[in-house]
Amino acid sequence: MKRLLATSLSLLLVFSVFAQPKPGSFEQTWHKGPQWLENAVIYQVYPSSFKDSDGNGIGDIPGVLSKLDYIESLGVNVVWFNPLFESGWIDGGYDILDYYKVDKRFGTNTDLVTLIDECHKRGIKVLLDLVPGHTSMDHPWFKQSMQKDANQQYSDYFIWSDVLPDEKAEKDLKKMLASENPFQDTRGKWMLASEVPGAVRAKYYMKNFYACQPSLNFGFANPDPNHPWEQGVNDPGPLAVKQELKDILAFWFSKGVDGFRVDMASSIIKNDKDKSAIIAFWREIRGWMDENYPDRMLMAEWNNPRYCLAAGFNVDMYLNSQGSSNRRMYFDRKHQADGGVYFSLNGGKESLKDLYGNPWPEDKIDRSMDAEAMLLKYYDSYSQSIDWTRDWGYFATITGNHDHLRLNTGARNSADQLKVMMAWVLTQQLPILYYGDEIGMRSLADLPNVEGANHNGKERSGARTPMQWDSSANAGFSTCPEDQLYLPICPEWTPATSWPLYKQWKADGAKNPTSRGMITVESQDADPSSLLNWTRQLIALRKSTPAFWGSSTWEPVITKGQPYPMVYKRSDGKQNYLVALNPTSSSRKVVIPACADRKVLSTVMSSGKASYKLSPKGDVISMGPVSVLIVKLSGVADAPAEDL
Repeated sequence: MKRLLATSLSLLLVFSVFAQPKPGSFEQTWHKGPQWLENAVIYQVYPSSFKDSDGNGIGDIPGVLSKLDYIESLGVNVVWFNPLFESGWIDGGYDILDYYKVDKRFGTNTDLVTLIDECHKRGIKVLLDLVPGHTSMDHPWFKQSMQKDANQQYSDYFIWSDVLPDEKAEKDLKKMLASENPFQDTRGKWMLASEVPGAVRAKYYMKNFYACQPSLNFGFANPDPNHPWEQGVNDPGPLAVKQELKDILAFWFSKGVDGFRVDMASSIIKNDKDKSAIIAFWREIRGWMDENYPDRMLMAEWNNPRYCLAAGFNVDMYLNSQGSSNRRMYFDRKHQADGGVYFSLNGGKESLKDLYGNPWPEDKIDRSMDAEAMLLKYYDSYSQSIDWTRDWGYFATITGNHDHLRLNTGARNSADQLKVMMAWVLTQQLPILYYGDEIGMRSLADLPNVEGANHNGKERSGARTPMQWDSSANAGFSTCPEDQLYLPICPEWTPATSWPLYKQWKADGAKNPTSRGMITVESQDADPSSLLNWTRQLIALRKSTPAFWGSSTWEPVITKGQPYPMVYKRSDGKQNYLVALNPTSSSRKVVIPACADRKVLSTVMSSGKASYKLSPKGDVISMGPVSVLIVKLSGVADAPAEDL
């Protein structure tokens, strides 16, 4: 992708990318696979919010079972469930009490096996969520580990110390203990053990995320002899924890589970700056899996495929978190979508409002990147990652997930706008579709902080609200009274940005909706022009077209000085397709190199006004406001693009 080095920005970005190790720096001891990932579309379900079968306001496995026909109708072939295991529910299921048991709020182990079997009957693989880095502070392992006798079975499953390592750790702990809820605080790495009843092993324990989540002891890559709590990765405690991880995987693989999404995969071994110990750890797990469970897979929450796929993971996830190279495609630095973001009506201009609809003070307005810089940063990072890792595994692009606000956020709040973003995600190497995004569910800020969803100013509740099925009470999610819902529901196409503003908008008569109809499956199912059916069409196109599959090439078309429309090509060497996306409120036109034999075979899908025409100067792509164009080409030229 040498033509990507056209600007000083891209040169800087590519230099930083090349400073990181390539997968080629490591020996590939496995075959890329399993094969079913090649044409996969993954559907992520947050089980507490999908469908409630018993009227208690919380989703469950029988509820998912009742909606499997709907999931199948989307055309997806993999479903990933956020944690279903028994939990303390201080962090939305990520504080595990028992890795071998389904939480009673969802049902039983037998219910889960039934769900797996029913998914398999429909040709759908099942992924569970694995949390290897920490447990709940109420887990039996931790309960035993915190006892004075340090020579019991689980004593070294966790990390204990009578001193803190440095002044920073002391300051972080002091701030955490002074917070409103110390056990739902992410600051620092250590927690005061006396805050946990019965913890007498030592003065402090190491945590992994919230203070209620003690870190499992996979060891330290470079133990400091002055830190007696730092065990090496090959010491008995870390080796026992590693074996426990294999036992957990083996148990669920034996129940038919097809794979796991691995939470915080890059952080389980401490003091490992170059990630070499972590890579070695996961490569061992990959070798064990290939020998014993060759058709299973692991997908990491890592966001760096050069490390992740070299570590043996089948899939890495391209997150939209702060610092990610594609962050500004979704949100600005303040998690806003009104501006300061590529996929916005105003074409990447700065955001002038915060998440709550309030104007930003002048000194907080983010003017750090324009639309062209956002696009080039994404192009450089994504194309290099795909090129380097194509033979090693897959890099999954998400519509959203349980940790970030949805696509429908702020001023990006109409079905037509969301169609543009959906076309982008579903024509990438491996898409992950977050439940409800296929109908355009709305993220609102300032929702209740349920089960640790929000922390340190981060709004996650807006992405975890109940699935919106129909026009009945509670949008068909549950028969419980409205005030007993797990989280409140917003089924309208609304310009409101926060929960209080939404309630005020409703009280004022709900004027000026941004799109016709409701945000429900029922209202969109029979509407050919709906976002839901647009999503189904994109998935169907993908499934029937190898040019869009995981191992096919992805090639950006760079037009200097013209960040809109976004244009890229997908090819399997036999068929070639071009995708053009204009998320802005203005018409856009660009000239690209002509097709090899000057022939466009067909327009495959489009939304809004869009056309592809031949001209003596090149091929002209004309895009109306908020539009999508997908065309099948007869060839791909290598000449640089021209300015119009």
